[in-house]
Amino acid sequence: MPEVKQVPKLAIKNLTKSFGEKQVLTGINLDVKKGESVVILGGSGSGKSVLIKIIASLISPSAGSIQIDGEEVTNINSKNRDKLMEKFGFLFQGGALFDSLLVWENIAFRLLYQKKMNKKDAREIAMQKLKAVGLSERTADLYPSELSGGMQKRASLARAIASAPEIIFFDEPTTGLDPIMADVINNLIVSNSKELGATTITITHDMHSARKIADKVAMLYEGKIIWFGDVKNMDSSENAYLDQFIHGRAEGPINFLAK
Repeated sequence: MPEVKQVPKLAIKNLTKSFGEKQVLTGINLDVKKGESVVILGGSGSGKSVLIKIIASLISPSAGSIQIDGEEVTNINSKNRDKLMEKFGFLFQGGALFDSLLVWENIAFRLLYQKKMNKKDAREIAMQKLKAVGLSERTADLYPSELSGGMQKRASLARAIASAPEIIFFDEPTTGLDPIMADVINNLIVSNSKELGATTITITHDMHSARKIADKVAMLYEGKIIWFGDVKNMDSSENAYLDQFIHGRAEGPINFLAK
């Protein structure tokens, strides 16, 4: 029997995005398998944040196709969009916890206000997720302002995984953390994502984080993916742009001063 080709969890074809006359994405093509971890690399202004916002249906593309589980999602109606968003989890760069809510209420926010779960059950799940990210039960009844930066990041991760999403977006997950706490976050991302069986899309400038989190790496430059492959092949890619970026060299084909 012929082998049945697996439908990618995420399939992007010829994706473009312009803001007025400024073209940010000029033709993105990318397939991501179920359960795969893809890290997107690229300099500031390369379109990384725009790309994940489009994938997450937060902004619309100018043209192109995005399929999730084989379903086209670029032109879905509001009802189906709400259903689609239930598949997603987010860890935002700044954590984006709500200052006026207790930590457990932040973690359970989607459960309480989108899924309409009762408070008892939502709190129980929040407590489980606190434990999963290495935070104690007493943290649950604190406000975000009472947590350290690393604890806030872990609470944000707990919120991202609380509803058992199928796809999780990580936007610079280790920004602002010391090297030890950054590694703690990396390990938690890997362990919790694998436990959920989630597909993950991560933006990062932290090469240590990229090497630890990624199965695959995509290098974004001038609106296109110029290299895509296994993280283990990154150092032998023979791609001058990727090589310059991952080794942090000022000299090379990427001239940030000219931008």
